Amino acid sequence: MSRLKVAVVGAGIYGINHIRAYKHNERAELTSVCELDPKIRERIGAEYGVRTYALVEDMLKNEELDAVSIATPDGFHAAPAILAIMSGKNVLIEKPLATTLADARSIISAAVKYGVRVAVDYHKRWDPAAIQIRNALREPASGRPVRGYMNMDDIIDVPSKWFTWSGNSSPVHFLGTHCYDQIRWFMGCEVTEVFAVGTKQLLKSMGIDTYDTVQAFLLMENGCWWTVETGWIYPSGFSKNNDGRTQILCENALFRSDSQNRGVEIYDGVKCHTPNSYFMQESKAGPFGFGIEPINDFVRCLLSGEPFIADASDGLEAEKIAEAVHKSLETGAKVKIERES
Repeated sequence: MSRLKVAVVGAGIYGINHIRAYKHNERAELTSVCELDPKIRERIGAEYGVRTYALVEDMLKNEELDAVSIATPDGFHAAPAILAIMSGKNVLIEKPLATTLADARSIISAAVKYGVRVAVDYHKRWDPAAIQIRNALREPASGRPVRGYMNMDDIIDVPSKWFTWSGNSSPVHFLGTHCYDQIRWFMGCEVTEVFAVGTKQLLKSMGIDTYDTVQAFLLMENGCWWTVETGWIYPSGFSKNNDGRTQILCENALFRSDSQNRGVEIYDGVKCHTPNSYFMQESKAGPFGFGIEPINDFVRCLLSGEPFIADASDGLEAEKIAEAVHKSLETGAKVKIERES
């Protein structure tokens, strides 16, 4: 097989990136897109020349497919993913794998039963700055990691204006899952214990029942403690839609990364903008950047048989941490993370 026939479920804010990636990938043929919104379906069909469906079942029945991308809202990944898996399709799931451990395990169980592969789009693993830090952490000269810090925050427009489903998610699932996965990837080991605190005031006053911000403290198997701060109530006037920083103190080295300002500043009559030039860009050849590469890499790994850079087991471990964070928020107690039997 030299070319994969692929489809995308969910053509919203991030699903469109899957559509664009496949459309410009010479080793993939985008045949179809499934989307509930009829206006979006009509636009996607006209713009990209693909067949569109309202129901996943209809698409899977009528299309010959090798793989399917799931880019539905956070809490609605499991149902379409399992339907695709039961039809024998390999699946790429937009982060998080799921928002409950039960759903995550159901996806993995189905994949084992039907003999297909599942990848998760944790695109921070493709970020050049993150790759450089990870490689440096593996140098013996850096010494043992002692303490880590990471934050990821969005402006308040994201939960209040961009999405209608924010009350079904949280900064833990929408943002924290990126952090938890990246920390595991940096450290090369698992989280053993979690303690978390959070606030639920501003968004709740707007009728959105979810946390404003969450601070989580993670203990790793290697003894390193991490502080992870996530939230989505930054003011709308912030120079970027999101903000992120990382700092890792080792015995012999200190690593810092600022993903808020990647070196480009644009000033207009309203504010300064600091776009992430490495995340997603357009060229004559199509979209590129670390927001697109995981999708292209999914195609490459399916055709070559190589392991995925982030697979379903990584999605499961990140969801374990997210669920432990939520449990700690509810109980006010430390939560130990159980390993899979």
